[in-house]
Amino acid sequence: MQAPSMRQLHLHVISQDFNSKHLKNKKHWNSFNTAFFRDSVDVMEEVNSCGKARLQDDDKLLSMELRCHRCRSAHPNIPRLKLHITNCQAPFSAHLLENGRLAMTIDPTNLDALNKLFLGHKLLTENKAEN
Repeated sequence: MQAPSMRQLHLHVISQDFNSKHLKNKKHWNSFNTAFFRDSVDVMEEVNSCGKARLQDDDKLLSMELRCHRCRSAHPNIPRLKLHITNCQAPFSAHLLENGRLAMTIDPTNLDALNKLFLGHKLLTENKAEN
């Protein structure tokens, strides 16, 4: 199964506010706020151990109801969800804060951290190209 909107594996670095003009529909929102969106470290580990990364059943994940990524409240459409997230004060999900992968803070002056992030992506894409 091929992931929608991409022919080659690519990496998104995202903030946790999700208040973007580019998130325009349910499919966009759910591609970043369900299990469809996978942590790059997990994908790299899977490629290293299995030779490839698997894709989940995207139709189910991308068509799920719209839910706030912080408090998990349901919303009928993107405008209502965006209105909600601008004011939502619920704490971030514990797993984001515990493993630090999505909530990871990288100091732009720390070149070692940035190099590790981009080196990991380069290794992943090279490994994918070989398969």
